[in-house]
Amino acid sequence: QKRHQQKSLKKNLQMMRRNNSVDLSLFLLIAKIGKTRGLKGEFFLRSYAQNPETLFSFKKFYALSTLAMEEVHFEFMRVSNSNIVAKLKSINEIDEIKAYGQRDIFVLKSELPKLDDNEAYWFELEGMLVTNLEGQHLGHIQGVNNFGASDVLEIKPLNKKIKNILIPFIKNRVIISIDKSNNSILVDWQEDY
Repeated sequence: QKRHQQKSLKKNLQMMRRNNSVDLSLFLLIAKIGKTRGLKGEFFLRSYAQNPETLFSFKKFYALSTLAMEEVHFEFMRVSNSNIVAKLKSINEIDEIKAYGQRDIFVLKSELPKLDDNEAYWFELEGMLVTNLEGQHLGHIQGVNNFGASDVLEIKPLNKKIKNILIPFIKNRVIISIDKSNNSILVDWQEDY
């Protein structure tokens, strides 16, 4: 009977793992493991942060595996010729890092540094209502993109007859204020620009 209970417990654990889904809303994609460098398991780390060196301020990193979000332990991260080179503690050969794959690296949103009231992370902007100086509601932020010159807010207009509105993210000129408590942004922009 003891063997049967152990077998049943093992089966339940397998089912829980299979049904276990990770709540990605708790995490922020911050980097991606890139090409290998050298023979000792080093690789280029592609940062998605506005300032790549922001990565150095985080203590815990995570990668999505088949079962769950697993903590990833870096042996080091450093700047080399304007690139970030890194190495994981458990990997010491080029074949091991190739087998590990070019995984996405996440941090917990709860561990992000707090910002001033008039500042926000890009993920916090999505869904905010955009209002211009005339009090006209332009729509909701669908995403933040960068097409080369500067960051651009993509607005899904409330007026269904209009295509998406693109607004350059230029603080104190186009972006007047960000009000996180009311989930809104005030802009100096017209619907027909």
